[in-house]
Amino acid sequence: MPDFYGTVAAADAYHAARANAAWTGDDSAKQAALIRASAYIDGKYQFQNACGRWESLFSGVKTGGRAQNLQWPRTGATDNEGSPIPPDEVPIEIEQATYEAALREIVTPGSLSPDYVASGAIKRQKLDVLEIEYQAASTAAGGVPTRPVITVVDELVAPLLGCKTYCGVAVFVV
Repeated sequence: MPDFYGTVAAADAYHAARANAAWTGDDSAKQAALIRASAYIDGKYQFQNACGRWESLFSGVKTGGRAQNLQWPRTGATDNEGSPIPPDEVPIEIEQATYEAALREIVTPGSLSPDYVASGAIKRQKLDVLEIEYQAASTAAGGVPTRPVITVVDELVAPLLGCKTYCGVAVFVV
């Protein structure tokens, strides 16, 4: 099974059509960016339910089960209009979102999933008895990186996201 969504050739064509001149480098650098971008896509679209279990925001289940590294392809998946997605298909939205995320990775490797050290993000200002503590959102020297919000990726993936049910105790009164 592939380590990333799409292909280098398709990513090249995608970025060429959009005049994204920053999509440069040899195929191995582009592949590495696509691998990191695919991990970002799979990780970003999860949530922790009330029971503490992590669930995918994509409908259906991985076609290859636990042996499948990536979230797609999926069996029983539909888009947000209810149209079925074949169990052997990686939606074009996922591939294009991966190409957009990979562009950020080729420019700044590691930018999609930076390490976060809370103790390095604290600043304190004190004026007399008034004290303000806040977290910096900077990657400048000494700053702590924060995970980016890439609007175009969210917009591309949005048609594939669905509602999830929440676990817990339910009492029905008849």
